[in-house]
Amino acid sequence: MPSNTFVFRPMHVMYIAWHFLLSFALVLLTACGGGGGGGDATTTVSNPNTSPPTVSLAWSDDTNPATNVYRLVPTYSYGTPSLSWTDPKGAQSITPTASGTPITVTPTQTTTYSFTVSYQDPASASSKTLTIQANPATATPKASDISLQLISSSSSVSPGASITLTPTFAWAGGSITKSVINDGSVDTTVISGTPITLKPSATTTYTLRLEYLDQRVSPDIAVKKAEASSTITVCLPCKVDLGGNLNTARSNHVAVQLPNNLVLVTGGSDGTTVLKSSELYDPIRNKWIATTDMATARTGHTAVLLASGKVLVAGGFDGKATLKSAEIYDPSSGAWAPTLGTMNFTHNYHTATVLADGKVLIAGGVLGPATNVDATATEIYDPTLGTFSAGPNLPSARQGHTSTVLANGKVLFVGSSIGSSTKAHILSYTPPATFIWPDLATPAVVTGPLTNGRWNHTATLLTNGKVLVAGGFGTNPNSAELYDPVTNAWTSAGSLVNGRSMHTSTLLRNGKVLIIGGFDGVNVLSSIEQYDPTVADPTKSWSTYAKILNTPRAMHTSTLLSNDKVLVSGTYLQGSGTVSTSSELWAP
Repeated sequence: MPSNTFVFRPMHVMYIAWHFLLSFALVLLTACGGGGGGGDATTTVSNPNTSPPTVSLAWSDDTNPATNVYRLVPTYSYGTPSLSWTDPKGAQSITPTASGTPITVTPTQTTTYSFTVSYQDPASASSKTLTIQANPATATPKASDISLQLISSSSSVSPGASITLTPTFAWAGGSITKSVINDGSVDTTVISGTPITLKPSATTTYTLRLEYLDQRVSPDIAVKKAEASSTITVCLPCKVDLGGNLNTARSNHVAVQLPNNLVLVTGGSDGTTVLKSSELYDPIRNKWIATTDMATARTGHTAVLLASGKVLVAGGFDGKATLKSAEIYDPSSGAWAPTLGTMNFTHNYHTATVLADGKVLIAGGVLGPATNVDATATEIYDPTLGTFSAGPNLPSARQGHTSTVLANGKVLFVGSSIGSSTKAHILSYTPPATFIWPDLATPAVVTGPLTNGRWNHTATLLTNGKVLVAGGFGTNPNSAELYDPVTNAWTSAGSLVNGRSMHTSTLLRNGKVLIIGGFDGVNVLSSIEQYDPTVADPTKSWSTYAKILNTPRAMHTSTLLSNDKVLVSGTYLQGSGTVSTSSELWAP
């Protein structure tokens, strides 16, 4: 906000003094009867003011240079005022209506405003007009507010694939005379906000080009230009960016994002040995840092983040036997500690689900080398007590299944490599300890079974409350289905581009689901695809992501980071048993 105080130029002191002496002499002469004239003659100064006018020019409090609205306040005690300036149109002037009344100006360039007042010299008996001027005020107009952006639906595509470019642009200072997207040879006329679809055959830089008139300066000024660009890489093929290398190669491990945005990775197998080591991924430095080992080596275990910010790791297989032990990781100290009590049963390839009140439901799991475990068993971990208690038995034995907490707090169980994998079960939970398998058309079975039985699949809770179940071993590893808690029914969600199991599924912040890697029954996969729940036609809801993994991966982990990237770590290569230390970063 400009803040100027202006003062007038002072009259010459000698000039005023001379006039004062002259006036005094005339008055004295008249009073003494001098000059030989009659004694009644008088002389009167025509200006009733006894001093020159006060004059100032200041900015009003509501002047706003950001919007190019300037308000000048001229003040004067008497006289004839005039505000003048020069701009590209030439000399300009305006007569203020009254002292103290603001005058709004919108400069088209840096402009100096002069305020002058003409008045009758108060010290002169004869008619004599003088001019007094306030210090000038200078205003600079708002900078050019041309805006333009070119947004691509993807930064890379495979050959023959389409991309969408959306141009947005605006200009408040005049007219846009031309708006095109150029691919290096051809101009395509575009409208702001209207996307266009293109199929680049080679890596191409698309440039949004505008031509416009700056009519704030002059209606006839030369055309100005502005540009924005977006480069689309055609992949042959493109690969996902590499992350840092893990300290220990591993597969079939677990990963949990901590409240401090670090990612804890623990356990798994290096191909020959079950691991008890743990490490942390730092997304800022793109680096893996070793942390304290678990007390027990584990693979096929589970890990969940508790409300306290600590991590519960439960069950698994230590290379010899299935485990009933559990441990707690404290990020503040980097230390592991056993839970106060062990689980009631051993669990391996089970699920761990955080319930609405913060308790953890451990359910099912394979026997491993042990043969004395009931795969229908569940138990509840209470973080407050640090102990496990018996939970409700599953209606049927499960391993290689998924459990998903719905928006209504109920838990959906899907799939199994034991028994009928087409049955899905709903568990209702009312804190602190009431579990009920709803009596539906068939007790504890969601209305209508899955079309395709599956295990080692993925289940993802979508932003619309539905659950996407995709891939897995079973009758159709390409298939995907949607469970709707409102209708309590399953519908088709189309088919994956590549059938897969032991893959990962990550809900992105834009509501889409990212499927990475997996095993197609013959090969470990490097492909990535996306599911878009907003596409009405389920046959068109899946698309291949242009970039592929640097290393094929199965039995790996994928973690959505706070910067919207997805950290992919670990792998198991079927046949060779090779395990990798590499990690990768998928970016939107």
